[in-house]
Amino acid sequence: MTLLELLDVDARHFAYYRQAATILGMITRTADSRVALSEQGKSLLATPERSEAERLCFREAIRSARALKPFQSFFEGEDIPFEQVADRLQRLTGLAPSTAERRTQTLFQWRKYIQGDAHRAVGPQVPALTSQLESLIARHNALAKQSFLEWMQKMDPTAFEHLVGRLVQAMNHLEVVVQGGPGDGGVDIRAVKIDQWNHPTHVAIQVKRYSETNSVGRKQVDELIGVMTRERLASGILVTTADFSAQAQKAAAEEPRLQLVNGAKLVDLLARHGVGVKYGKYGEIVLASASEQARTPDSEH
Repeated sequence: MTLLELLDVDARHFAYYRQAATILGMITRTADSRVALSEQGKSLLATPERSEAERLCFREAIRSARALKPFQSFFEGEDIPFEQVADRLQRLTGLAPSTAERRTQTLFQWRKYIQGDAHRAVGPQVPALTSQLESLIARHNALAKQSFLEWMQKMDPTAFEHLVGRLVQAMNHLEVVVQGGPGDGGVDIRAVKIDQWNHPTHVAIQVKRYSETNSVGRKQVDELIGVMTRERLASGILVTTADFSAQAQKAAAEEPRLQLVNGAKLVDLLARHGVGVKYGKYGEIVLASASEQARTPDSEH
């Protein structure tokens, strides 16, 4: 699972967040060294923003973090000067003085938050509802995307093929035919797309319902390119609930007719077109109603 895509932040900030989340035990690494949310991380995302439940969850993560053991008395309220905390951090980690000071600022912010200082109003205040709502929706969507991906990864393969088929149909493709299974010739779904010149172009779609620990490799990309070349198809799409290896991405980049759709992008497309899930009034991901679902393509078209 690509958390960078799920969380929708730039790469530099994601690196900072990932380091903090690793220290706090909010994320884990899968067998192939990719990053995934831990149970503790999911619990944190499930709490309302700036709620007492969130502070309790964060406080417990700090208490359990091995790297923060030397600072437990600090987090429990001991009055330690900034310079002393920074010096202790520098000696323990070997960080440069400027970096240790930035990390110390983060530790002070964490302590202030878990102690509830950030919620003590000084005089009358008006809550910033817009920013709070945006943050809450972003957190909700990150958890919702992960949950929907996990659900798809457990689907019956045929049901998953039909789900993608409904998405293809909702994206204005015509003559959508789901034909997955033994003897499908390396193509699970066939469709026709009308191009900008009003000409019909034939599209081959292959789906791979993989878990987060598996990546679609170069072999699967080459196989679909082979089908496209053999049948002289104008377009091909390889869809997965997981991600693509570096070799697979490189091979696809050399074939302009081929598109790759990983798990994060798949959930976004499903939500945008109201297949299974949709974006609500405020941009939040919710389940789509039965009446909003595109019709399942008939394999006998």
